[in-house]
Amino acid sequence: MPIYDYTSRPAKPEPRKPRHWIFFCLLLIVGALFSLTGGNDSEESVEEPFEATATIDSVKIELILPAPEEPEPDLKWTEIEGRIQRGENFSEALIREGVARQQIFELVPALRKNISRTEFNPNLVQSGDQYAITLDSLGVIHKFEYIKRGDLERRFLADRTENKLKAWKEEIPLHREVVVISERITDSIWNALVQTDESPLLIYKLEYIFEAYIDVDNDCYPADHFAFAIEKLYNENGDFVRYGEIFAAQYTSVKNDTTYQAFRYTSADDTEDYYDARGGSLQGLFLRKPLNFTRISSGFNKRRFHPILKKYIPHHGIDYAAPKGTKVWAIADGTVSFVGPKGALGNYVEIKHKNGYKTGYGHLSKFPRGLRKGQKVKQKQTIGYVGATGRATGPHLHFNFYATVKNKYKLVKPSADNNRPTGKPLPQAHLVEFEKKRNQFLSLLDRNSGTIVTALIQDTPTIATEE
Repeated sequence: MPIYDYTSRPAKPEPRKPRHWIFFCLLLIVGALFSLTGGNDSEESVEEPFEATATIDSVKIELILPAPEEPEPDLKWTEIEGRIQRGENFSEALIREGVARQQIFELVPALRKNISRTEFNPNLVQSGDQYAITLDSLGVIHKFEYIKRGDLERRFLADRTENKLKAWKEEIPLHREVVVISERITDSIWNALVQTDESPLLIYKLEYIFEAYIDVDNDCYPADHFAFAIEKLYNENGDFVRYGEIFAAQYTSVKNDTTYQAFRYTSADDTEDYYDARGGSLQGLFLRKPLNFTRISSGFNKRRFHPILKKYIPHHGIDYAAPKGTKVWAIADGTVSFVGPKGALGNYVEIKHKNGYKTGYGHLSKFPRGLRKGQKVKQKQTIGYVGATGRATGPHLHFNFYATVKNKYKLVKPSADNNRPTGKPLPQAHLVEFEKKRNQFLSLLDRNSGTIVTALIQDTPTIATEE
């Protein structure tokens, strides 16, 4: 086995001998090159020092920018205004105006999506309804407006946004004037109102206020005199829309040698009612109204032309026009005797009251949860919501009032005979303010019929839209 000594240093290598022949060869090569490059020239060649540089190829970077938008072509807008013709449906009217079917198929679903069918149903239109359409040069609908015949308080609109049509209902702002209406009766109160150049349907507003004292069908005689201050509401174009609230009213009965007065007063808790000159309530056993209504669209009538059946039939009830969903309340304490659908009356509630009276509420859109037959209800408790169920042309409440005649319920007209004043008078704390307003209103009733007294009405709300 060999033994290695790792402690001793290795011997130094022998130095190499210089190789002179290599140096000699290099001299020969340099001389040969010198002769080839013109070593006989007289001028010395001065070689500039070599600069070591790195050559970097230039890189061309192309920025990809969005192409400039081409200016949109100038669209030519077409404005179309028209009315539904007799016998036409919605689509036929628009096609007659040159609107493409594809555009109609887009418009109708947009209207149905955001607008209740009880307010506007494209399948149920009437001759005389107005429309306005804006089309571009490609025939695309960009704007649409629809106003029902006789309805100056609302319109139905559609507008194209992000290439989609969006529809909505818009209430039209109303401007108010307060005017005095007065006249002496020569034959009937109806004709007396006609002589004032105002609507004879105002008889229902007077009846509503004085129902505990006056039956307008039987208690109004020649030589009687009436006067009242009432709101007249106009749209943005200055067109008369409807009547608003009566602020003060006065009726002088020659037969009874009595003057009845009513003054509208709003208390601190926002309760509104009519009071006599001393602050006594004119409210009877029953509430004067079962809801906050816009107008009485049809009164109690033995011969009324039915708008759907197109014939004259008795209308033994009162129709209150109001927006869909308006609360309907019981006009007195009672017991629910019927709740559910009832033929042409649609969703219907019937309530029995003491002293042999009964009331009915028709065309409701829905009932409060839990309302059932046999349930006790309080005066002004909500028992339904305005709708257009059953046989109805639009949202309203059909109100029935029954009295017991020969042990049977009979539809009758609410009158002073069954609704004597029983309401609470104004509290003593309100009398000073009430008397101030009463005197202000009384000064208006002495003015000539047709006098505008808007500026003289203080602290009364400005009407913007219907309730």
